[in-house]
Amino acid sequence: MDMGYQFDALRLNGGNKKYVKKEAKRGYHVAAVRVTNNWDREVNFSRDLVLMYGDRPITPIPGEIAAKDMKQGVAIYLLYILLNPRIGAKTDPMTGAVSGGTTLPLGPFIAGGNMLGAGSANTNMRKEFAAHDLTNRTLKPGETVYGIVSLRETAVAPLRLEMRTATTPRHPPPRFQAQRLPCPRANTYKSLKKRKGSVGTDGAFSFLHLLCNRCRQSQLKPSWR
Repeated sequence: MDMGYQFDALRLNGGNKKYVKKEAKRGYHVAAVRVTNNWDREVNFSRDLVLMYGDRPITPIPGEIAAKDMKQGVAIYLLYILLNPRIGAKTDPMTGAVSGGTTLPLGPFIAGGNMLGAGSANTNMRKEFAAHDLTNRTLKPGETVYGIVSLRETAVAPLRLEMRTATTPRHPPPRFQAQRLPCPRANTYKSLKKRKGSVGTDGAFSFLHLLCNRCRQSQLKPSWR
């Protein structure tokens, strides 16, 4: 697998400073990546590959979640509604009262325009992140794909791809010792043996003895319960 990447994708290619600020505020590092499948078989990005961040594996944040975390606010532009300048007004120097003039209701138009622009920008970013999300992306032999990788990390480290292999735990799970439970037929068996003597001479007592042994062997429980 051949991989190329570039951090600061929003700052270098986005052109919107608000998203760059959101990226830093939310603790993200957004990278533009290029992945080429040099193998002779199809490769699934999530199933067959492991993204390494320095010397440890890392899981990218899905594009939909990253776009939601870094979207810019829309309701904040409602404050522009209060912006209604008055033209031609006169101020009394003695009292400071303002009289006359014409009020221009510019606030609602400014607020509406900014809200539409912010909402449209958020929608475009969400669509672009979804279109370039490499989660469960299948690469055909010789295919090159371009994607956006969103990482929640405090520092920048080299990225590389490794083949996912079946791993086993370094330490086996701790064993527990099983202990026998008391058999409910034990007292009955002892009393019958004391009254009738040898148990082996009676088929009924032999069957009772067999059940008792089976119970003792099957009713096991771990000592940590």
